[in-house]
Amino acid sequence: MQLQNRQFSLLFSTLLIVSIFSGCATVNNKHPMVVSKEMKPNEPVSHAYVYFIRPKLYKSKGIADEPVRIEFQENVLLELDEGSYTLMRIIPSKGEVKVFNKTKFVNNIYPVEVWRAREYKFIEGKTYFIHIKQINEEYRGVFYDPQPVDLETAKTLAKQPRASGEARNSPIEKLKDISEPPASAVNKLRPALPEDIYKRETYIK
Repeated sequence: MQLQNRQFSLLFSTLLIVSIFSGCATVNNKHPMVVSKEMKPNEPVSHAYVYFIRPKLYKSKGIADEPVRIEFQENVLLELDEGSYTLMRIIPSKGEVKVFNKTKFVNNIYPVEVWRAREYKFIEGKTYFIHIKQINEEYRGVFYDPQPVDLETAKTLAKQPRASGEARNSPIEKLKDISEPPASAVNKLRPALPEDIYKRETYIK
């Protein structure tokens, strides 16, 4: 009986640890455009607030569930698990937000790394919501589009994902009266051309 209780306790502890650490973000606080220091009371805002949201899709499986790598200005910004969202404070700047993930390509048994990108202009005092949206392009595999969304859409997307990092102190569901960026702050989706993303593969036309 004692052995069974110990086994149950060990199983419960393991499940608890998995529950706590599933759905999180690994933030690169050393990125040159990231503000990592705590703000002092009444300190003027000199950065943009940027939420990255990656909902969990029940139909996804395999490598599509693995963390994605998000870069800004060609430097790693964070890694984001499925079913999580986080908040980052970014110094006013402009550059590509690029999302990398691994996927299967045509009949290749080994996964390849692919990406999608949009150009963002982060404006001081503005709040951005970036939906890391999964797109299944069939024979070209699964991509993640860093898609801009408004506050109401972000609240819907954030109902299920787990808040991570600074987002725990400023959850999306409690936000109101924020200053969103103009539409011109985000350029259209940059096409992920086969010759760019499959440099080592033979592309089937």
